[in-house]
Amino acid sequence: MIRTLASLRPALLALLAGLMWLAGTAVQAQDYPPVPDGPVYDGADVLSAETEAQLDAELRAYNAQTGRAIIVATVPNLGGASIESYATGLFSTWGIGSAKTNRGVLVLIAPIERKARIEVGCGLETVVTNEAARQIMDDAMLPRFKAGEFDAGTTGAVEALITRIDTANVAGGPVSPFCRAIMKDAA
Repeated sequence: MIRTLASLRPALLALLAGLMWLAGTAVQAQDYPPVPDGPVYDGADVLSAETEAQLDAELRAYNAQTGRAIIVATVPNLGGASIESYATGLFSTWGIGSAKTNRGVLVLIAPIERKARIEVGCGLETVVTNEAARQIMDDAMLPRFKAGEFDAGTTGAVEALITRIDTANVAGGPVSPFCRAIMKDAA
């Protein structure tokens, strides 16, 4: 048995090295847009200039008043990633919400893949639950997107998020073990 394991060692090491190389390539292959100067990044060019300007002003004021960041991003494509992993990676790469409170929300739209996601930071996890985010998408965003109304769907989602956050009867904070660990480390 020991002799068999010893003879397999080079093959196992080669397999491990290959898996590590593939993992490193996959991580490096995901390319995110640079951090935008404001709360709206329309990389897919689906929002009108008027909507971009209106959202920019509204979301800057909201952040200044509340300390909560809502970022809208449209991307030309997801680079082969799932909407969930792309949203998580973009959220983290851009550092949405302050590092201390992690009270940020990303509204991600990938029109070519016909995907959208609302990614919520740990500091708002109790306020904008996964179910609430899905409901906002189903009610305010996706029906308008299906009708080709990206401006209306995006502004509708932002308005619904602000209403949800501002009228929630629960304190913001982490729920999941992952978020609890992040928030503990940030404190």
